[in-house]
Amino acid sequence: MRILLVDDEENIREALREYLTAIDHHQVVTAANGEQALDQFAADKFDCAFLDLKMPGMSGVELLTKLKEIDQSLPVVVMTGYPSLDAAINTMRQGASDFLIKPFNLNQVKITLERVVREQRLLKDNLHLSERLKHQAAMEKLNRELSRRIREQNIIYRISEALEKLQTSEEIYQGMADLVCRHLDAEKAAVLLLDRSSNQLLVIAVHGYESLAVGQTVGELGQGICGKVASEGECMLGPAGGDAYLSELLPVEKRSLALPIKIREEIFGVMLVADKRGVAGFQGEDIFIARFLLDKAALSIENIALYESMVANMRSTLGALVSAMEAKDPYTRQHSRRVTNFSVLTAQIMGLGLEQIESLRFAAYLHDIGKIGIKDYVLLKDSELSPEEFEHIKRHPVIGESIIKDMDLTEAERSIIRHHHERWDGRGYPDGIAGQDIPLLARIVAVADAFDAMTSDRPYR
Repeated sequence: MRILLVDDEENIREALREYLTAIDHHQVVTAANGEQALDQFAADKFDCAFLDLKMPGMSGVELLTKLKEIDQSLPVVVMTGYPSLDAAINTMRQGASDFLIKPFNLNQVKITLERVVREQRLLKDNLHLSERLKHQAAMEKLNRELSRRIREQNIIYRISEALEKLQTSEEIYQGMADLVCRHLDAEKAAVLLLDRSSNQLLVIAVHGYESLAVGQTVGELGQGICGKVASEGECMLGPAGGDAYLSELLPVEKRSLALPIKIREEIFGVMLVADKRGVAGFQGEDIFIARFLLDKAALSIENIALYESMVANMRSTLGALVSAMEAKDPYTRQHSRRVTNFSVLTAQIMGLGLEQIESLRFAAYLHDIGKIGIKDYVLLKDSELSPEEFEHIKRHPVIGESIIKDMDLTEAERSIIRHHHERWDGRGYPDGIAGQDIPLLARIVAVADAFDAMTSDRPYR
């Protein structure tokens, strides 16, 4: 053990140094005053210190305080020839481990040193245990935080994956209500859109509420919890029982959470989540997950709105081309519209699905768009076509397909434009395919087109 011995009386220093060195071969470093002691302490590490209470310059109490500031676990024995109760109490308060009264016999020094060593070991063990407990507590806290973040990331991934599968705005609104209930463990949710023209909130999707609520209004901007959220743009926790603006259509039994739905920082609706399962209410983690869901959904809604706008513009442009082409030909005026109506009626009677009927409604109107590439003197000829002229007009399905090749049409829609002049016996054009090799929707349009051609006055009928 390395011991720092500080005393201004040289004979006491030497006597104690020799004795402490003799027992258990302790290494003893001596100092005559506080300044020397601090220099020694700064240059080396010590396991124990013996300090004289009264020394010239820096007192033993002052030195004790400075040593404890450097090493709080250092055991310090204070020695004095002028004992008093106040001095003993003061040194103990400053962190002294024991108190020796001069003159003392060497046996007392040995007993004190042994006791101090035991106390030091206990103190170090306690400090080590305390550090272990702190480290363990920190690790447990870190593990809890890590588990929470892993859980959040897992939920975020599942939300993102679910939203990516939704194709229309209506599907996204319903998906928002379903997903927020699933991941916040809530019983009810409603998606409300803000009608800026009337400043009213309109229910467009629900989970856990009656479907009759959809299409109904629930208060105005600034009124009730949802109205305030729509007005202020901040999430709010609602009390049990909800509020008067929600109670009839969207009742709340426990607590509710309302969050703004924003696109590019513009509020266009509110998400209401209510009646979380269990005794705990909505927590910060719930708000984080709900906000992520709304941000992700808002981005999807914006993208779909942009896509639908582009599709509408494309269809409008294609429709204008067909109208321009028909305007040149008095024999085919309104032909595309009649073929579309015949095709849709046929598909409905056949019991086809809504998606197929919508494809027919769109592509049947464009089936003759390739006639834009047919020479006017052939298209407008008021007498029978020559074989060469008829071969020329038979090119319009291929021309039509080339016009729409870079547009976002389905394979079924493309097939209508290319194959609406194929025949069941394989004698049609442009590919000469037969029977069920002709796509179903193209077959329907082929029949409707043939029927309209046979019932219209055309030179090549």
